[in-house]
Amino acid sequence: MNEVIKGAGNPQSLAHGGWHILREEVSFPVAVLSQSAINNNAKWMSDFCQKAEVNLAPHGKTTMAPELFNMQLEHGAWAITLATVAQVLNAVNHGVKRIILANQLVGKYHFEQIANLIESTDVEFYCFVDSVENATQIGRFFDVRKVSINILLEIGAQGGRCGWRDLSNTDAFLAACKAHPSLKLAGIGFYEGVIGGSNALEKVTNFVEEIYQLASTLKKQNVFSLDNPIITGAGSAWYDVVAKTLAKHNHQENFNLVIRPGCYLIHDTGIYQDAQNVVMARSQLACDVTGDLASSLTVWAYVVSRPEAGLAIVGLGKRDVAFDAGLPKAELIYHVDSHTLKAADALIETVKIMDQHAMLTLPDNCNLKVGDMVCFSTSHPCLTFDKWRQVAIADDDWVIRKTISTFF
Repeated sequence: MNEVIKGAGNPQSLAHGGWHILREEVSFPVAVLSQSAINNNAKWMSDFCQKAEVNLAPHGKTTMAPELFNMQLEHGAWAITLATVAQVLNAVNHGVKRIILANQLVGKYHFEQIANLIESTDVEFYCFVDSVENATQIGRFFDVRKVSINILLEIGAQGGRCGWRDLSNTDAFLAACKAHPSLKLAGIGFYEGVIGGSNALEKVTNFVEEIYQLASTLKKQNVFSLDNPIITGAGSAWYDVVAKTLAKHNHQENFNLVIRPGCYLIHDTGIYQDAQNVVMARSQLACDVTGDLASSLTVWAYVVSRPEAGLAIVGLGKRDVAFDAGLPKAELIYHVDSHTLKAADALIETVKIMDQHAMLTLPDNCNLKVGDMVCFSTSHPCLTFDKWRQVAIADDDWVIRKTISTFF
């Protein structure tokens, strides 16, 4: 028997006209990307980076979908960022040629995998390192293998996660690098998204300023292996601030400035829409880019039960959609009997979610029936994508034209 994957329909039908969601030609629930929305988002961020004079290395952990990586690269991305060695290898297997591992490379097996990768391919690989211990471990292994590896000194914020904390004294780290010929210090990396609380904008700006000054000092000391060393930071919340802060100094220094937002391509109607609203409110440069980011990901599900007045149960659960940063929001209703598609009443609310079901409370006048379809938007696309081995891509008429695979 052939394997059956959720969110799929008849393969022959997909090849000859697509799967019509509203004609019930696909298994529900189904995760769907809007082709027009991802096209818009890819272009918007590309245009932003050009105006901001920075390169883009979007974080691939959001989708782990190589077809989307290729789309981002086609729109001018300089590299793809990843978080684990397994993610790196999957990306390379699908043709990605330049990768930033925005994480620590730790462990003998991982060293072996990356050394083999560097020896056997033309992939340009960089990884974060934030300690003398890790630099020494990597250096010893790669020295023996006689393989050079590009590393980026990761700087971390106080109270954050990884990253070297003492910007005033990196001597011990630099000495560890110098002791191992295989280590090529290619620049500095950081992640500012852990900075919050009061005066977050000022704190992030100062953090990035300090990192730029450190990079400038180290460049004058000729410790970097590249003529244009890399400075890379920025998640999806502060990319405008990072780009502006770095670029304002860079006309004399010629660093390769690289930002790494991951969620822009998919976007959402929750935490990343909130973050983008803040970006648009504070960044004139972002406002100068035509249009804005748009939520591209929806998940469709059937109403499976109306057990009580004012309550509907839909066939959508924690195994299908993110729930860590807000519950899915009903956006569209399709009434199967009348063949009508309309915007969902704003009073419809997802109040609870379980493994395979979600509970919706309904206003008194809502005529939702068993068998009707509900289209949900989501918050935090990373944790929807990792629940799907394939994601559909549809046109604006809700016809699925193709599917893409994920490799989590």
